Amino acid sequence: MATQKTFTTSKPSLFKTIEGIIKHWMFRTGIDPISYLVRLVIIIILVVFFLTPLAWLFIATTKTNPQMVELPPLAIGSLDWVVKGWGYLLMYFDGIIVRWIANSFNYVVLGLIFSLCTAIPAGFVLAVIPFRARKIILWTTLIMMLVPGDALVLPMYIELFYMKLINTPWALILPASSFPVGVYLTFQYFKSNLPPDLIGAARVDGCSYFDLFRYIGLPLAKNIIGVLAFTNFAALWSNFFAANLLIDSQIYKTLPAGISIIVSNCAAVLPAATRCISPPDGHTIGRSEVAILGVISTLPVLIIYLLAQRLIIRGATAGAIKE
Repeated sequence: MATQKTFTTSKPSLFKTIEGIIKHWMFRTGIDPISYLVRLVIIIILVVFFLTPLAWLFIATTKTNPQMVELPPLAIGSLDWVVKGWGYLLMYFDGIIVRWIANSFNYVVLGLIFSLCTAIPAGFVLAVIPFRARKIILWTTLIMMLVPGDALVLPMYIELFYMKLINTPWALILPASSFPVGVYLTFQYFKSNLPPDLIGAARVDGCSYFDLFRYIGLPLAKNIIGVLAFTNFAALWSNFFAANLLIDSQIYKTLPAGISIIVSNCAAVLPAATRCISPPDGHTIGRSEVAILGVISTLPVLIIYLLAQRLIIRGATAGAIKE
């Protein structure tokens, strides 16, 4: 009789299972697990390092001035205090806080319109239209990008002074139209995404440069427009130096400049200062109210970045790979 052979299958050991998981991981990701773990730890440390001050700023709005000292830094106070703190801020100079916030939005919106209307056509012209002075203008744009903003303060002040625009909203709006970084980024974007053959074919078909910009350039430029709008919005919204130098009247101040006025006037923040207007109940505007203003000045940039995150990433990486 034929003998029947029996085969016994043994379960894989724990070591072989872990080895198989590691090989599968490296096959799928191409990264060693230890290297991945080290990178993950570094990223977590950086995230905690950079987000902790922001978290403290939001938490500080829920604490009274004594609680800012008594409670731990990341201990949450009462949400009711946020409403009370905002009410105290509205009592400061008859609600001038609201005027500062409105001024900031108005200056930023008009500054964005002016900067985009100058940077995008200028970048398109430098990238598409051949003319003799193109290289000179491009090199001038690059030099302007390298010049520190502080070096242009005195010439800009003198120019605006003779134009009689000092202490007017136009002192902050008109300088925003000078956006050399936007011109150069737009130039690089159109240079990478508008092939010469496409431009030549459009010109042969009788398309003018204006029509080429209107029907081909602008539809392709939505990604770079998102990048320029966000970067310039963040710069214009947090423009503290120009608002203090070019604007004297508190009525035309922006929110960042207004925060500095409150900090310098309120005794709870700066003990030597005594000009802070106290509400009828004797409360003095202090650190928690300043934290509320800090959150208000931070939220627009965070909201716009979260809403336009995909568009910003696409615009920042567009043209990086050439086929």
